[in-house]
Amino acid sequence: MESLWTTLGVVAVVVVVVLVVVALFLVVKLVRKHRQVHQPGTPVPTKVAYWVSLAYTVFPFDLLPDPVYFDDVVVLTSGLVYVSRSLTKKARDDRREA
Repeated sequence: MESLWTTLGVVAVVVVVVLVVVALFLVVKLVRKHRQVHQPGTPVPTKVAYWVSLAYTVFPFDLLPDPVYFDDVVVLTSGLVYVSRSLTKKARDDRREA
């Protein structure tokens, strides 16, 4: 019985560590988008998605309890994907206009 709890404990620690690493990676990616998001002409929904993603990560309110970072990872991933696609579309539209 002890080995089962030990195994479950190790698995839980590994899952938490992986989620924390992924969350940190996504935060770094969003922070790197900061300059791109704050360029003139960036659509307002892109700016909102950027700030909401960062705020959700920083503030203590969560959809799931704190030891579970799944909701944070999903919000950061969604924000990153939306911001990246929006900025790519904006750059493509700017090139077509030029």
